Amino acid sequence: MQSSAIIKGLLFNYLRKIKTPITHRLISIIICARTNSISDEQRANIEATIGASYEVVVIDNSKNELTIFEAYNIGVEKSKGDILCFMHDDIFFHTQKWGIKVKSYFDDPKIGAVGVAGSPYATKMPGSWWAGDLVDQQLLTNKTGALTLATKFHDDEEADFKSVVVLDGIWLCIRKSLFEQISFDNETFKGYHFYDIDICLQIVQLNYQMYCVFNIKIEHISEGNVNEQWIKNALALQRKWKNLLPTQSITLTKNEKRLAEFKTLKEFTQILIANNYSEKDSYKLAVKEILRNGFSILSYKGYIFFLLKYIKSITN
Repeated sequence: MQSSAIIKGLLFNYLRKIKTPITHRLISIIICARTNSISDEQRANIEATIGASYEVVVIDNSKNELTIFEAYNIGVEKSKGDILCFMHDDIFFHTQKWGIKVKSYFDDPKIGAVGVAGSPYATKMPGSWWAGDLVDQQLLTNKTGALTLATKFHDDEEADFKSVVVLDGIWLCIRKSLFEQISFDNETFKGYHFYDIDICLQIVQLNYQMYCVFNIKIEHISEGNVNEQWIKNALALQRKWKNLLPTQSITLTKNEKRLAEFKTLKEFTQILIANNYSEKDSYKLAVKEILRNGFSILSYKGYIFFLLKYIKSITN
């Protein structure tokens, strides 16, 4: 009898130490709405597909008095869940029980965030997260009157998820406990751009992992715009994170890094020109970025090659 009790005691202690999946999580869906609420259609879509306990926290920005940074910080304060899903007010889910899938990712304590579009490499040069062509993404679009699934793997190898260092804010789920150390930076940035990249780099700094996931299908109705405020925030992000960038979650050769940096800067120059910067001012700003940041990502020979390649690309 005594030996049986000892065995039972040992078994109890062993089972108590085994990690069990957390099933009680509440998902807080945080939306900065352009009207005083979200559409009935979007609310019904969430209810019909999430398959898990949730709440919707809508931040009324119908008067356009808040930046996205301010609105999302308000959303964090109001939220009750321990998984926060920040999302646009014009996306719809096409995967049943996607909430359960989200919860399963956060059962891993090393995961800080998940999304459906991002990159494993964040460049030193200012610009978009996608310009370097190292893109992981799964989105449904409706440009031709029919839904089309746009799926990209940065390495052309299919997977359920990919490790990334930045995620697009179209739909971005973050572990709430991280907000004891991070926040949307409404002091450095204005408007509605780069809130997603900045918060992701804060998560990187805390040594948490992020995944772009491919088992949740989301339809995005509208497209973003790259305007003057986008340019200002791109440059502000580069200045803020100059000591962290570039950062990556995969192994890249020097040539692969160089190519991603080159493509990002070239697109950034094109965006400047599209926003009524003169060609001279656009090229001058781009060359200034090369001179400022080139040595931190390239060898001397690579630095000269990069500069010459850029000059050649803009004169052709």
